[in-house]
Amino acid sequence: MKKYYCLYTLLAALTMFLGAAISSDVLAASESVKVEIKNYKFGPESVDVQPGQSVVWENLDGASHTILIDGKESPRLAKGADYSQEFSAPGVHKYQCGLHPSMKGVITVAGSASSAAASAGIALHGPSVPTQQSAPVPVKRVESAGIKKVGSPIKVIGSAAASGKQAENTVSIVDFMRFSPAVLTVKAGTTVTWTNYDGSNHIILMGSVRSPRLKHDSTFTHTFDKPGEYTYICAIHGEKMTGKVIVM
Repeated sequence: MKKYYCLYTLLAALTMFLGAAISSDVLAASESVKVEIKNYKFGPESVDVQPGQSVVWENLDGASHTILIDGKESPRLAKGADYSQEFSAPGVHKYQCGLHPSMKGVITVAGSASSAAASAGIALHGPSVPTQQSAPVPVKRVESAGIKKVGSPIKVIGSAAASGKQAENTVSIVDFMRFSPAVLTVKAGTTVTWTNYDGSNHIILMGSVRSPRLKHDSTFTHTFDKPGEYTYICAIHGEKMTGKVIVM
């Protein structure tokens, strides 16, 4: 009888432990975590959340900022504005300001109650369900065909930059706010292509010529008919991001 009493006591303790773990996860998930944007920094830069919990960014700076995370960018946040995103699956999510790439942060989503029980050495019995892996989708290479209309960004797959080779008459946007090459020399009648590879958004502004907002892997083209030197900037990041095309 004493042996059964000890067994019942142990089972009751395990039930209480699991209940407390689940309750704490549910309670934590119901509360959002706040990140302040101040002095061009995220504070705190690194936060831990539970699955189902939201992070709210509030801009306290005079300048506008955006949240660029997992390939998605928030609207521009003016002073006093906020942006919220919920995180459902465990993992690590690195992010940055889409307008100021030097501003970076990390969101770490913790495991569920079952992973907490496993780390404590408690086995949750039940049939294991294998995770179904989706078959890989082949990626087709898309080649550029001719001159693109001004104002039409093109999504590209399989680029020359990805293979480490710079295509002729092209300018790559890389390393967060850098045109490569910074100076490109071409002949009159040449079409130049700008391709964005750095994860942030950019706009090519060259005199009266202005591209659409270029997201990652988008391109913009312009044909130079007359000789001369054409200096351009990014309309989002200003003169700290400049380039030049010399037409012979």
